[in-house]
Amino acid sequence: MKSIHFKELLKAFGIILLYLVLVPTFVTIIFKIFIKDINNLSMAILVNLISYFIDIVIIYLIYHKSLKEEWKRFIKNFKAYAKIALQNWAKGFLAMFLFNFLIILVYHNMAANEESNRQLLEQLPIFSLISMIFLGPFFEEITFRKGFKKAFDNPKTFLIVTSLLFGGAHLITSFDLHSFDAFVKSLPQLLYIFSYGSLGYFFGKAYYETDCIFTSILAHVLHNGLTVFILLLSASLL
Repeated sequence: MKSIHFKELLKAFGIILLYLVLVPTFVTIIFKIFIKDINNLSMAILVNLISYFIDIVIIYLIYHKSLKEEWKRFIKNFKAYAKIALQNWAKGFLAMFLFNFLIILVYHNMAANEESNRQLLEQLPIFSLISMIFLGPFFEEITFRKGFKKAFDNPKTFLIVTSLLFGGAHLITSFDLHSFDAFVKSLPQLLYIFSYGSLGYFFGKAYYETDCIFTSILAHVLHNGLTVFILLLSASLL
């Protein structure tokens, strides 16, 4: 148990709670109080943008010193760090592809997260491109990885815990809660934790190998950029 620093662990989980639940809920409640109709697309974009802004302020207050130091090292060692990012992304992409292939072979349905990304691209193309390719990777890497590095001395524990958290976070919207039967039918979506988790494992590995969060952010940007390109290409061919 000495290898686990509980103060850092609680702080890391607190940041996840802020990012996934507290900040978006707070912004939504404020909007509902002052603006009755927040269901249109313009309001949805505004809610998300304000949530991102609050997240940036929180992240700056907590990590600004280490982020500045890591950014300087990232720029200074860009070629070496970019190579590590690319290598780990390629391994993560291959692992995710294999898991997706096996799951679809048995389950016959794609990940609900991929389907929601496709719909979001159709409804809000410009915002989705910025959010998926740049904002998402930045916030997710800091939220699901940076805080946990100090919490675990053992790199294997760090990689396993963060990959499971990362994978689980991508399944939050996968379950149909309208009825018990619908929920049971959506349970196979849990299998996709292996797909997202394996990808997250290699993002974490890129971070751990360089001790620079911007390395894993770059790997994440590469992956999301390719994913968005494939989604746009498939949509144009339909």
